[in-house]
Amino acid sequence: MNRLPITAIFLFTVFCIKAQSIKEANDLIGTYQFEKALEILSQLNDTTDIQIPLQRGFCYSRLGSFKKAITSYLSAVEMDSTNRTALVQLAQLYSRNMEIEKSENCYERLISIDSTNSYYFKQYASLVSGVKMDSLAIQLYLKALSLNPRDVESYAALGNLLLESEQYPLLDSIVGRAVDTDSTESVFLLLKGKSELAQHQYKNVIATGNIFLRWNQPQPALVRLLGIAYFQMDEYSKAIECMNYLLMSNVKSEWVYYYLGVSYRELGNIPKSIEMMTKAIDEGITENIGTYYSQLARAYEDNKDYKNAIHYYQAAYKKSKSKILLYHLARNYDIYFKDKSSAIAYYKRYLASDDTIRLAREFSKRRLDVLE
Repeated sequence: MNRLPITAIFLFTVFCIKAQSIKEANDLIGTYQFEKALEILSQLNDTTDIQIPLQRGFCYSRLGSFKKAITSYLSAVEMDSTNRTALVQLAQLYSRNMEIEKSENCYERLISIDSTNSYYFKQYASLVSGVKMDSLAIQLYLKALSLNPRDVESYAALGNLLLESEQYPLLDSIVGRAVDTDSTESVFLLLKGKSELAQHQYKNVIATGNIFLRWNQPQPALVRLLGIAYFQMDEYSKAIECMNYLLMSNVKSEWVYYYLGVSYRELGNIPKSIEMMTKAIDEGITENIGTYYSQLARAYEDNKDYKNAIHYYQAAYKKSKSKILLYHLARNYDIYFKDKSSAIAYYKRYLASDDTIRLAREFSKRRLDVLE
C-alpha cells in the first residue's frame, strides 16, 4: 500500500490552510471588513504568493493607511516587477502623497508593459495635468483617445486643457469628435460654447446654447455664456434676462452686476444701472474695480448727476490710470462747476497724455480755445 510522504502531507495541509485563510480574507474584504481581513492576512508569511501583499495593500489603502499600502504593493512588485495591479495602485498612492516622479515612473512602466492600454495614458495625463504639466497632459490625452475614441472623460479633460491654453483650432477639432461620439453630452456643448465665446463667435454661442437647451435644463455655466454673447451683440434685454437668471440661481458675482449695470444703462434705465454697478463694486474689490467705477460714473453722468460722476471717475482713474478718464473728468468739471480751472487742468493733462482717441483730443482742444 502506497503512502504519501509525511512532507507532502504537511505541505498539502499548509496549502489547504492558506487557501482557506485567503478565502476568509477575501470574504471579509467583500463585506468591507478590512481590519478583520488584515488580521488573517498578517498571519500568512508565504513570500511566494503575490496575492497576499496585493490584498494587504488593498485593505490598507481602504483604511487610509497609505504608507503601509505602499509598502505592501512594493512587496508585490519585488515578487513580480510587471504586476499591473500593484503598479496602478502605487501610481495612485504616490499621486495622493504628491510624490509625482514616483507616480510618473509607475505609469511609464505600465505603458512599457502595454502601450495599447488607453487607461494608463489617461491616468498619466490626469496626474501631470494636476501639476500644470499641460503640454505633456495634452499629448497623453490625445494618445488615450487614439486608443479609445469613445472615452467621454478624456474628451472633457482634454477640452478644458486646450481651452485654458487657448489652442482653439485643436479644441474645436476635439469637441467636434466628442460631439460625434455623444451629441447629447452637456459637457461637450459647454466646451463648444466656451471656445466660441473665447473666439468672439457670439452668434455661434447662441446657436450652441439653443441646442443645449433643447436637450437639457438651463445651467448657470450655459446661461453665463448666453448672457455675455447677447451683451456683446447689444441684445441687452436678453442679456438682462440671463443675468437675472444667474442671480436667482445664487450666482451673485461682481461680473453679473456689471453686465446688468451696463445693460440697464444702454436701455435707458439709469436708476437700475446705478443700483447694479454699485452692487458690482460692493461685491468685491478686484482688478476690474476701475472698470466698475468708470461705468458707474457714466451712469451718473447720463443721469446728469455730475457731482457723483466726478467722484467715480476720480476713483476709476486712481485704480486704472486710464488716460481717457482725464478727458471724462475734464468734461464733467466743465459742465458742473462755474469755475473752469479744474476743467482746464484736466483738459491739459489729457492732451499731454499719449491717449490717441481723435474725437476726445479734438474736443479738448476746442474747449481749451474757448476757456483760456
